[in-house]
Amino acid sequence: MQSNIEHVEASLNYLARDSEKPVNYMYRPPEGVPARTGTYVKHTMPIYNARAILDALSLDRQGFALVHQQSMVRNFYDDQEVRTVYYPEVARIVKQATGAIKVHVFDHNVRNRELMKRGEKGVSEPVRVAHNDYTLKSGPQRVRELLPDEAEVLLKNRFAVINVWRPIRGPVQESPLAVCDAASMVQRDFVAQDLK
Repeated sequence: MQSNIEHVEASLNYLARDSEKPVNYMYRPPEGVPARTGTYVKHTMPIYNARAILDALSLDRQGFALVHQQSMVRNFYDDQEVRTVYYPEVARIVKQATGAIKVHVFDHNVRNRELMKRGEKGVSEPVRVAHNDYTLKSGPQRVRELLPDEAEVLLKNRFAVINVWRPIRGPVQESPLAVCDAASMVQRDFVAQDLK
């Protein structure tokens, strides 16, 4: 990204170079075991508003895009409504953005720190560390898990695992999403972790 574009400076949590291999539990870990391990350090980074560079963004170059979509979902905290109304909307968005001939929407997360603290079912807190959800190994493995009968044929072609994010309502005031320009990363930047 060009430095002459307006931006803000923010602290992001990155895994420390000397950290042990991180472990992240996707369920309540055993008593006395932390849900997430690893040593993280804050780095001040420039954060650019994607709306200002909308025409320059490409899934193929930056690894992300910004699109407008008006959802028919009335309650994003209703799991069934999200699955029956939003999943087909997401499939249409991804097909339009990528030209994909097949899209398989397979799960979602609802993040809200306050509701999570109150114990609201199906709500997680925002992830507050820099991370990547899929790797060169786990992406194809996810295809095999989700579409076992088609996986080997699908994996002979180009495929992508794409996260679709949206605010539940209004502009996000706490823990906004930030994404890294894929062109600024190299494979050695990635660190393996155990996901349980």
